[in-house]
Amino acid sequence: MSYCPTPAPIVCPPIQIVKHQYYPTVVPVIHPIEIVNQYHAVPVPHHVFPVNVKDPQCCNISSASRKRKGR
Repeated sequence: MSYCPTPAPIVCPPIQIVKHQYYPTVVPVIHPIEIVNQYHAVPVPHHVFPVNVKDPQCCNISSASRKRKGR
């Protein structure tokens, strides 16, 4: 057998393997709220009953007859 030299190793370019790793990160999410106060007039009935009182005179008494009764 003849002596065969050992061949030199062949080195290939490296293969990249990417491992995606995720971790939670707090990110503020702002939700603005705008409150608008609206005022509305609502009609409410307020019942008013004006009263007029009349006293009719039943007899006509003259001032002369009153003076005579008083004396």
